[in-house]
Amino acid sequence: MTNRKFHRWMSIVGIVFFLVVATTGVWMQGEAIFGDDEVEHEALAALTSSVSLSKVMTFDANSIDQARKAMLLRFGDRRVASVDWIIKAPVPAYVFHLDGAEPIKVTVNAATATIIKSAPDGEDWVRRLHTGELLGDGGKFLGLAWGLALIAMSVTGVILYFQMLKKRKTGAAGRLRGWRRYFW
Repeated sequence: MTNRKFHRWMSIVGIVFFLVVATTGVWMQGEAIFGDDEVEHEALAALTSSVSLSKVMTFDANSIDQARKAMLLRFGDRRVASVDWIIKAPVPAYVFHLDGAEPIKVTVNAATATIIKSAPDGEDWVRRLHTGELLGDGGKFLGLAWGLALIAMSVTGVILYFQMLKKRKTGAAGRLRGWRRYFW
């Protein structure tokens, strides 16, 4: 099979995957730029933490227990995957990562033990579609195969470009000058 045929067939088969990867990638970049997490991240970047390593950090076990009780009332008895202690924030908080069929990330005010917000924890369906995880192990393999196909298409595309450029210098189009001679 020639480079041209290989390149053409790979592009016909791959257009669906390319569109899915490109669309989900643009979606995720939009969320990264304009999403709520980015707004929160920018707001926290402007703050300076009052805690330093030269001072003793005190951890109030009673406040985390009060936060745990508030979580228990709201979400019932669930397994806790991890707890983050956020000290660089307008209000110090604990972030509980709860396990289960639908993992949840819950932010609790460390001083008052009130729940500030809760959101699904883990990757959303767009990211899972982008990486192929949505389709299970087969989707991961498909993503790997598509990545390799993109590399093959890039290499064969460059080879085809230079072959066509070489042939073109002998034809009527070879009389073109400037940048136009590279793009026909």
